[in-house]
Amino acid sequence: MELENIIKTTTKIVKKNLKSHLIESTALLAESTPVFAANETAFAKMPVDVSMHARIWAIGLTFAGMGIAYAKGRDCYRKLFHITDRTSERIQSLNDAIYTGLFNLVVAPPIYFVSGERDPKKIALGTLGSVTLGLFNGLPLGYSVDVYRDLTGLKDCERPSYPDILKRQDPKTKKGLAALVTAGTIALTAGIYAVAQRR
Repeated sequence: MELENIIKTTTKIVKKNLKSHLIESTALLAESTPVFAANETAFAKMPVDVSMHARIWAIGLTFAGMGIAYAKGRDCYRKLFHITDRTSERIQSLNDAIYTGLFNLVVAPPIYFVSGERDPKKIALGTLGSVTLGLFNGLPLGYSVDVYRDLTGLKDCERPSYPDILKRQDPKTKKGLAALVTAGTIALTAGIYAVAQRR
């Protein structure tokens, strides 16, 4: 009987962690994929196929564990600096920006290299763009994680700027909104590549 309880408890923990991982990873990718596609094709002047490979690698790595690393690292970073959902948006934004910039500094160069880019200048520009984007994109990326957690029922978002109209929606509507946002970012990324391909 005790072994059965251990198995049930372990299964419950694994399911909860897997759900959390999938939601947080989707949140990160929904927000960042179109932004990075635009950075790589417009600023770093990478060919569309290299940028697409970089995004595919990023998606694969995110679902393989990099999403957990980012989300859990962000949670630890916030605890270290005593940041909560009720902390002022300005402080939350600053911390999300710094954390995301540092994270991108570490992960961008290897992703560009395995994606086929060998020109050190383009890798450096892509990384510089990634770090800069991280500094500016940290707020929306962190916000995206918090919003997706709320929309999917993982954790209520208590950020002061989170609209009450979203907080009041029923779980089914919230999940539908999360799916709609995800589909929208996929369409936006496809549009960015279509425009870049014509150049």
